[in-house]
Amino acid sequence: MDKMNNGMLWYDNQTSKPIEVRLQQAVDYFIAKYGHPPLCCFVHPEMLAEPMQLTDSIKVIPNQRILKNHIWLEISGENS
Repeated sequence: MDKMNNGMLWYDNQTSKPIEVRLQQAVDYFIAKYGHPPLCCFVHPEMLAEPMQLTDSIKVIPNQRILKNHIWLEISGENS
């Protein structure tokens, strides 16, 4: 479940905000742009140590390949 295929990269350096707020802002923008929520989100492990569930359908997964302060929102692929 750590393979990234197609998605949108979101930069967010608002480190004073909780990770949940930062993720929700990225997801809200993604939904406005694509008309549906992402399949999952990947973040740098310094942003989140363990996987978490943002909503019933969106899992957030730490991944070393993601740059710090970036969120990869998966559009389609094998992560559903």
